[in-house]
Amino acid sequence: MPVKPRYDAIVIHYGEVTLKRGRRGYFERLLLRNLRRMTGVDVKRLQGRFVIDLREGMDLDQLLQSIGRVFGVVWYAPAIKAKDLDELEERLVELLEELNPRSFKLDTRRSDKSFPMTSMEFSKILGERISSRLGLKVDLKNPEKTVIVEITEDGIYASHEKIQGPGGLPIGASGKVLALISGGIDSPVAAWFMMRRGCVVDSLHIYNLPSIEEVMESKIPKIIEKLVQYCFRMKLYLLPFRIFWERVEEIPERFRLIAYRAYMFKLADIISERYHYLGIVSGDNLGQVASQTLQNMLAISAFTKRPIYRPLIGFDKQETTELAKRIGTYSLSVIDYPEPCEILGRYHPKTNVRVEEVERIWMDYSLEDVVEETLEELEVYEFRAGAEKPVRRESH
Repeated sequence: MPVKPRYDAIVIHYGEVTLKRGRRGYFERLLLRNLRRMTGVDVKRLQGRFVIDLREGMDLDQLLQSIGRVFGVVWYAPAIKAKDLDELEERLVELLEELNPRSFKLDTRRSDKSFPMTSMEFSKILGERISSRLGLKVDLKNPEKTVIVEITEDGIYASHEKIQGPGGLPIGASGKVLALISGGIDSPVAAWFMMRRGCVVDSLHIYNLPSIEEVMESKIPKIIEKLVQYCFRMKLYLLPFRIFWERVEEIPERFRLIAYRAYMFKLADIISERYHYLGIVSGDNLGQVASQTLQNMLAISAFTKRPIYRPLIGFDKQETTELAKRIGTYSLSVIDYPEPCEILGRYHPKTNVRVEEVERIWMDYSLEDVVEETLEELEVYEFRAGAEKPVRRESH
């Protein structure tokens, strides 16, 4: 078994942030702040990258795992560090002896333009030295191991593995939205995608359980806790399904699910207006279930002032499932849970509802009163990364 190489640092790269020209500095500061919050250690800002200096007692694996949950990070790698070419040669010889590849390549990048050699000159000299000492073949097309060398104002870093980050924009860059969270697979993934685009995301869940206490013992808080691993904190707004359910038998069967969805989005819209969210996030997927047709989505949109964001609109179920597994919510989402939409979906909902039809149902069955009565039972909990349990907040 080869000995695990000893590293001096973790080098962290970002991509899309650099395209934001006039706001690049702002995005970089957000990303730096988020990296520090997620890892709990000091992070240095160099030209075009961030670096964490590893110290005695730091858990490298835990740090790498934490960095992998920071939106805005494109790739990152544990690295060795040297002050000049000669020191780097010694460190890389030691590293490559442990890794024992049959061929290698140096990919040198020079952000410090005051360095006396170009990237190509540096790679050529260093590659020849290492090849001569270890008898390794330099293969520029299909190397068994590629070593990335980064010449910076803070020294020379070298790494041999690129770990893919989540990409996107740092949380806090794009405003605040409210996500409708069910116990299903799709809605947590939709919330995750909005986080990935830089949004602060809070959540609204309409529960079909007898009490708040049972909700807080269910899988719903566990799904929120999993999402909080990516976003530091999240509020969970809770409202009961019971009040709508008491009215549902009065509504014609084919309109029950669409009426419920209009009611659900209306609740989200009022909370969004009250607490200054810039939109509502839904896990809707075009055509996945009978109620999620373009015509029905159009009809429901008439009940909100805020825009509705549907990041999964073009995904198929397999794609969403794979993402849920990657995020870590899938195993929770498949646990049995009494979902209002599943119950109402048994009534074979109409797939081409017109706005006027839903508005007539809304008026005929006084659903505005149902919304107001439901909002009187609003409960709010705040989840924070690392906290033992969520904190109940005032709802008004």
